Amino acid sequence: MDYWYTVISLVCINTILAWSCYASYVTGTVSLGQAGFFAFGAFTSASLTAIYGWHIFPATVAGAIVAAVVGLGIAIPTLRLRGLYLTIATVAFVEVVRVVFHNVKYGREGEFAIDATSDDARQMPWIGPDGPLGFRHISYLTDNHITPGEYAFWLVLVVLAFGVYFWMLERSRLGFALRAVEEDEVAAQGVGLSHNFLKVFAFAVGAAIAGVAGSLYAHLLTFITGDDFNIPLTVMILAYVVIGGGQTFWGPVLGALIFTLLPEVARDTKEFRLEIFGIAMLACMVFRQHGLITRDMVRVTESRIKQAFAGRKPVESAETGASAPHPTDK
Repeated sequence: MDYWYTVISLVCINTILAWSCYASYVTGTVSLGQAGFFAFGAFTSASLTAIYGWHIFPATVAGAIVAAVVGLGIAIPTLRLRGLYLTIATVAFVEVVRVVFHNVKYGREGEFAIDATSDDARQMPWIGPDGPLGFRHISYLTDNHITPGEYAFWLVLVVLAFGVYFWMLERSRLGFALRAVEEDEVAAQGVGLSHNFLKVFAFAVGAAIAGVAGSLYAHLLTFITGDDFNIPLTVMILAYVVIGGGQTFWGPVLGALIFTLLPEVARDTKEFRLEIFGIAMLACMVFRQHGLITRDMVRVTESRIKQAFAGRKPVESAETGASAPHPTDK
């Protein structure tokens, strides 16, 4: 059962990662730098809990703040770029972060412990990142007797909290402003919106969310290394959004759910698992160019739910197939 609790935890973490990319995607900014912010959140929070004995909650907040500050430092100069140049800049950022965390070493010597078999004192291994050997002994969960089921439960609550945030954002003036920047920056500026500020703000929020995911990931795996945060990972994070659908926050949820569970479901296919994975992605891009979930689908579903709770039967629109108000409604 612990295996499936771990899978649920990974689904939650990947969902948060997908939303971190979606946060800037709504402004039309395609970022491939999420793996870098993911790494900053992971190493910062793991350092605070493993080396300095912090509680996981303030450590996660600290990881999110560090990732957001780094995101601001990246966003201000790079968001002046457009198209492919912005993508290349964020990819370069991820590679730099990977190399740095793959080689950095800091921390402290482990405390002495008594060997139960020989009664001799022995020193525990290095606590903290140790270059290519990685960051081992992130033991906050085991030290505090938190079971995989309990951790999965808390991760589900974190996902629900972020889901409420994005649900409210899509219905707020800020959400409409972000979408206006995506549609046409010039027109948005013409109606008094600062498109540069909105894009930087969305980028920093996405970096902070990725930092939260990094903290949760590090404490789940208990071992991380710089090579965990590479370019294929950041491409996969973008795929969650593109395949699931970038027009609504429900799309990244579906994308993360499918592409986290698909490798587990297709595990018996062994060497053909990656081929199945690639074919599924290609099919989605060919037949669902706007993703599996679109804005219109969400609107129709919400309309049906409202009609159902109101006790009225929705009427199908002949042109769009969407639910229209009942003729007797006023």
